[in-house]
Amino acid sequence: MPYKTHRPEKSSLEEELIESISRFITLRWIIVAGICTTSIFARFALKINLPLTPILFIAFCILMFNFACLYLQKYVKSHSNFTNIQISADWIALVSLVHYTGGIESPVIFYFIFHVIIAAFLLSKRACYFQAGFAVLLITGLSILEYLHITPHVHVKELFPNPVYDNGLYLLSIIFFSITSLFFSAYLATSVNCRLRRRENEIVTLKDNITDAYNRLEELDREKSEFTYKVTHELRSPLSAIQSLLKSIEEGYAGEISHKARDLVVRSEKRTSFLITLVNGLLDLIASKIGKTKEVDTQLIDINVAVKDTLQLMQEKAKSKDLEIIINTTPKPSYIKIVPDDLDIILTNLIDNSVKYTKQGGTISISNTITSNEIKVEISDTGIGIIKDDLEKIFKEFYRSKNAKQNDMRGTGLGLSIVENLINQYGANIKIRSEVGKGTTVTVTFPVDQEC
Repeated sequence: MPYKTHRPEKSSLEEELIESISRFITLRWIIVAGICTTSIFARFALKINLPLTPILFIAFCILMFNFACLYLQKYVKSHSNFTNIQISADWIALVSLVHYTGGIESPVIFYFIFHVIIAAFLLSKRACYFQAGFAVLLITGLSILEYLHITPHVHVKELFPNPVYDNGLYLLSIIFFSITSLFFSAYLATSVNCRLRRRENEIVTLKDNITDAYNRLEELDREKSEFTYKVTHELRSPLSAIQSLLKSIEEGYAGEISHKARDLVVRSEKRTSFLITLVNGLLDLIASKIGKTKEVDTQLIDINVAVKDTLQLMQEKAKSKDLEIIINTTPKPSYIKIVPDDLDIILTNLIDNSVKYTKQGGTISISNTITSNEIKVEISDTGIGIIKDDLEKIFKEFYRSKNAKQNDMRGTGLGLSIVENLINQYGANIKIRSEVGKGTTVTVTFPVDQEC
């Protein structure tokens, strides 16, 4: 059977790039504020003779450029090219700031390294090296133009009393260290980023594989449920035929039978009836999983009568183990709006478990209480109890606790699954408290129908 696989609409790398571009644009607002604040503080507080007008003009140009990036961000198709353009424009703005704050003597030149690192995380390895080369070209070009006096050097005497921009050896050293530091920074940053990307790709691939496997398991579980549904559905017909034959014998259509034989037939018919009810419960459990609707015919059932009827069926079994059964009913009828067979399944499974797992001579206590909005049925026993680690698992299909298997190898592990499914259908809830060797208490709370 074909099954669907998970395919993301956008790759995680593309989504990360879009998010990083947004952060990059946000960072530029901070840079603009930093340029304005720092330059004004240096000019008026520190009395450094900076050319304030061109520096503020550069900040204004960056501001306008950032507004344009913010507007165009939602329309661009190639985010990689959009990022390249932004970083290239930033290099030009940065080299302009270097020029107006002392040229190759300016400490602003160190900010080129930070921008290379940013480029490494936003762009491909090749594009990052290209941007590093473009930055080196701008620094080298500015240095040579000032050295040859083609571009006038802005001398900040408060910072550099003796200018060195026209010193050939200093110029060569600045160019050398700029090239090595920028390209080495690009190498380190891109290497780290490539490793992170590889790990991310591995995680994304693993996630997709897990998702595909999960979808396949869901499909297999549905196929299993549908197969179980069909098999269980087929079991109902022969069981109904057996019940019908037993009824015929019980009612004398096959001739007179002895009192003892009739008693055995009656018991067999009751157990067959319960087996049919159990099959129907299993069908309901599976039907809810595969989305099949259930026809319901609810009735008002007195919980006191239902408990007594269920105990009547288990009288022989309880008697054979010499169990003491204590019943505390409500002083007046307590009605629940429910399908009779469903209530029969719930009570039979819960009481049968108490009888089965309570040792010889033990006690089972069943009490019913009623309030204005709920009816509570509590079944307590002095049985073997349930291991603490198994308490969270006992409602799973086909699961049986370890000590239950040791006590009685028979059992499918479906009883409590069916009970929980039915209880949930009626808006009720079930809670189990248990201690190994001391017994178990099961509490089922049904909502009271206000029409009752």
